[in-house]
This record gives sequence, C-alpha cells and structure tokens, in this order.
Amino acid sequence: MSREQVGALYERSLESTEREHHAQLLAALQDLSTAEEELRAQHEAIVETQGELELQRRRYRTLFESAPDPYFVSDERGIIEDANDALAELLGVSGVHVIGKSIDSFIHPRVRRELDERLLALPRGNRLDERELEVNTMDGKVVPVEATVSILEAAPGGRKSFCWLLRDISIRQETEDSMQALNRSLNARVAQRTRELELALEGEQSARKDAETANRIKTELFARLSHEFRTPLHAVSGYLEILLQNIHGGLTNEQRRDVERIHQAQEHLMALVNMILDFAKLEAGPIELSMTEMPIEETLVGAEALVFPQFAKKRIAYTHRPGDPTLTVFADREKVQQIIVNLLANAMKFTPEGGSVELDWRIEDESLLVRVRDTGPGIPADKVDQIFEPFVQLRSPGSVPTGGTGLGLPISRDLARAMGGDVAATSTLGVGSMFTVTLPLRKRASGSKLTGPKTAG
Repeated sequence: MSREQVGALYERSLESTEREHHAQLLAALQDLSTAEEELRAQHEAIVETQGELELQRRRYRTLFESAPDPYFVSDERGIIEDANDALAELLGVSGVHVIGKSIDSFIHPRVRRELDERLLALPRGNRLDERELEVNTMDGKVVPVEATVSILEAAPGGRKSFCWLLRDISIRQETEDSMQALNRSLNARVAQRTRELELALEGEQSARKDAETANRIKTELFARLSHEFRTPLHAVSGYLEILLQNIHGGLTNEQRRDVERIHQAQEHLMALVNMILDFAKLEAGPIELSMTEMPIEETLVGAEALVFPQFAKKRIAYTHRPGDPTLTVFADREKVQQIIVNLLANAMKFTPEGGSVELDWRIEDESLLVRVRDTGPGIPADKVDQIFEPFVQLRSPGSVPTGGTGLGLPISRDLARAMGGDVAATSTLGVGSMFTVTLPLRKRASGSKLTGPKTAG
C-alpha cells in the first residue's frame, strides 16, 4: 500500500473517531443538562419545603407563646428545654430564667419521680391526662394545677422529650370549695328549718288538741246550759198557759196582751235554746238518723205549717208549688222537716214586709231537690260561703238586726250532709236568694249512726 493510501486511511480513521467523540460529548452534555434540571427542581422543592417548615415553625411558635396555659418541653432529666410566657407568669419569674432549669424547682421531686415512672411506662405517642399537681411559685404560693404530659418523638441519640401542659385549677377548686361550703350551709339550714317545722307541727298538734278539748268543753257547756234553760222555760210556758186559760181568774185585755207577748218571747227563747242544743248534738259526734221511706209532699206541707203563721203576720206572700204526692225519698223525716223549717224561717226573717217566699221541689238525676226562694236583700257573692259558718249573720249597713243565733243554716247543711245530701245557696243583690236542699232518693247516708224506723207496739 502506498504512502498516500495509508495517509488517506489514517485521515478517514481520525474523522470517524472525532465523530464518535463528538457524539459522546453531545450525549454527555445532554445527560448533564437533564441532571442539572432535576437538581434545580429538587432544589426548588427543598427550598419550598424549607419555607413551609419555617411557616409551620412560626405558627407553632406563635401558638406556643400565645397559649393562655403554661406549656413547656423537658428532657428525661426534667431540664426545661423550651417554655412559653404563661409558665414564667405562673412561676413569677422572667422567661429567660425558666429555660435550662429543672422542673424540681417548682414541682416536688417525689411527685416528679412518680410522674417519671408513669411516663416512661407509657408507649410512645401516648399521654398522661389530667394529673393534679401543686406548683410552688417564687413568692411562696402553692397553686393547684392539672397536668397533661405527652411523650414526643425520640430526639437524636434516642433521648426522649416530654411536653407539659399545665392548667390552673385554683379558681375551680375555690368554686368547688364554695359550693361545698354552700351545700353544708344549706344542709344546716334545711336541718334547722326541718327542726323548726317539727317543733311547729308539735305546737300545732298541741294547739289542735287544746282546741278540740276547748271545743268539747264548749259543746258540753252548750248542752248543759240548753237543758238548764229548757226546764224553767217549760215552767214559764206552763204558767202562761194557766194564765191565758183564766184558771186563776180572768185577765184584763191589757194583761192578756202582756201575757201573750211574754208567751211569744218565751217561745222565741225556747227556739233559740233548741237551736243551740241541736248544734251541740252535731258538734258532739255522729248524728243519729231514723231513715225510712217518707212522702215528700206531705213532709214539706207539715214543715211549712209551722212557719206559715209568721208569714201571715209579716204579710209575706208564701207560695208552695206542690209535686206528685205519691213520690217518696229515703231520709229521716224529722230531720228533713227541721231543714225546711230552718230555710223557711230564714227566708221569712230576711224578706221585708210585702215580699214573697216560694217553695218548690222536683226529682233530678235520682235526687230530690227542694228550693226555697225569697225576695230579700240578697247576699254578696264573696259572703255566700260564710253564711254556713256557725254564729255568722250577715246584714246590710243600716239594717235592723234580725235576731237569732246564726245556727239555722249550718245545722241544716250538716243534717243534709249526714243523709248524703247538701244545702247550697245562690243569691243576687237587690233581687233575693235561693237555697237548694239536695237529698239522694235511695242512697243510704254514711258516717252517721242509723236506726230503723220506729214501729208501734
């Protein structure tokens, strides 16, 4: 091969090698450019992550510093590594004097050792909740706190850190102490009030017994006085009858008129005594009743006959609206007549001259209703219940007293109730009053002593 051929071959080989080197350089340059882009992206990501971490750190620090409760971090030996201002404020020291101090300076070492044992026994990530402690401040005060302690991730070298959150519970304890003191005070007051009520109850029971004794004595006195009055009154009545019959000689007209007035006064006094005696019997205990089937109309006619002369004397128009004469009611005939006589006498007493009184009766819902209406002055609505109280007599201002004992209506009501019924009143001022007697047709009375009808023989 000639020198020219060798030179040409060498030149071609050089050109081929150069092209290969050039291609390799271009490929390496491309790889380098790609790696540079990747490194730039990673750098930007690292910078961004560092920015986010810094932001989170500042946020955490802000929250850490602004937390209202004391918050600090300690190592395993109890040396404070970080703390917020609230801890320094609680202890009464400046913030720079807290970092690097041992928690033994404000928590009793015995309590701290007990906490350490419990904390070290906890799994990582767990916490000890609401453990009550006492913190000693620089000025000698003891502040009760509630501690929550958490285990942080292990630091480099395997060391542990603890996060402490303290909450001042002195106000809560003061509130609880106040509540306990209040409860003790309330319990004492309740006990005192209970004792006062017991004493008052004992006094009331004693007073009730005294009142019952006094009432019994009063009832016995009424009964005895009534009996003592009736004997001489009966004698007076007998001697007046002798005088009126001219047994010991004739009377002049003036003498006869005086004797008749004495007789009227004696009858009035006898009626009052009988009324008091009836009241004494009612007060003494159960009423003795003689229950039987009694004719309604006949009984009412018999009762009004005892009062009719007084209506005529006072020129009061009396009207009786009769009912079915065959109807009967199971009741004590004598007591029913006494009730009707009392109601008619009461109507006569309060009805002025020229007025009117009306009696009617009907059967309604298996009950007998007897009504006595008058045209008297009427009774105020707030006084209607009072007229059934013993010895109560109502009269309008300026009116003349009507006499009597104030026992007729209470006796009538008690007798009606003893037979299972009642007496009620309705009234309109300036118009008049209406008294209604209600008695069951067949229902037997309870709570009273019952006797069978009397038979001859």
